Amino acid sequence: MSRIITFLGKACTGQTTLAVATAKWFAKNSQRVLLVTHNPSPYAEVLLETSLKPVPLHIAPLLDVVQLQTTVLLEQVWDEVKKWLALYIPDSVKVDVYSGEVVILPGFDSLLGFNALQQYYQSDDYDVIIYDGRGDLESLRLFGLPESADWYFRRFREVFESLDLSKIADSIGGPIASAFVAANMDSRKVHEAIGQIQSWITKSLAVVGDAKRLTAYLVTTDEVGATREARWLWGSAQQIDLRVSGVLLYQSHAVENKALLDEAFSPLEVNLIPRLQKLDWEPLLQALPDFNNIPHIPQPLTFDLQQRQVKVFLPGFTKQQVKLTILGTELTVEAGEQRRNIVLPKELRNQPVVGGKFEEPYLIISF
Repeated sequence: MSRIITFLGKACTGQTTLAVATAKWFAKNSQRVLLVTHNPSPYAEVLLETSLKPVPLHIAPLLDVVQLQTTVLLEQVWDEVKKWLALYIPDSVKVDVYSGEVVILPGFDSLLGFNALQQYYQSDDYDVIIYDGRGDLESLRLFGLPESADWYFRRFREVFESLDLSKIADSIGGPIASAFVAANMDSRKVHEAIGQIQSWITKSLAVVGDAKRLTAYLVTTDEVGATREARWLWGSAQQIDLRVSGVLLYQSHAVENKALLDEAFSPLEVNLIPRLQKLDWEPLLQALPDFNNIPHIPQPLTFDLQQRQVKVFLPGFTKQQVKLTILGTELTVEAGEQRRNIVLPKELRNQPVVGGKFEEPYLIISF
């Protein structure tokens, strides 16, 4: 079973350096590694002393590296997109659109990056995939795609399945449009597409929610701003069910306030990582934690049916930064510029909320 490890933290705190070090650590421990960098910056090339390509490049025993480029990723999936569109567009309608002319819209990077990661993960060519992204909210949105898609699927599947497309087309464009839709979007095709979406969501959620298959490490320095942002990202990661397994305190041999940092990130282990000097990686490799040891960490979400409570783990936030809404069978928690919709167990559905309190680091909802 493959693993994906990524890093979260403020910019310029050493995420790319530690991603490279982690990849080297796993290769040194006899595991097949793919280092995936999603940054257009040439810094990874400097650290690796080699030019990167948009396809995996073998650079050392058991170590491959690839630089994701959105334009190239789009070209790689374009043929599949055209095949899918061909199912719904008749031969008489000719649409000549080429990948090389498609303008990159906001969100393309996350969609195509997630698809590339999924393909590398499912290939079984690697034991470990190290993902070097931006390490901020954008990275969380990338890994949160399955959770977001799951909500949209739950919310609108019944509506979509009940639509009579031919009647809608008839009211808008008359009998010709109705005949076009009826010929090219029959119910069988719709149900097959829905089935494929559901399968993708289910498989992706299983990966994101399992620390043995996907986990993150916080990267910070002892600077106050970096520490606070790392804690904020820690709490934000809980909103997409992404487990955080530890903290890498970079550019440090020792710090005076280590005890305060241990307290701030408890129960995570804070590891002191020295600054990289003249591309001498050995001191960093020796300081890294044992990544094969998956620590016991709090679950992002727990249901206590006996106490009739829902507990949401939200470290790094204050009471003022958390908002709770309940509608029908779901709770909506807003924190970290994200919303998480929580499906309640049947025992708690449609039950009145008798209390909601934030006791750091938990939001506790009582029914």
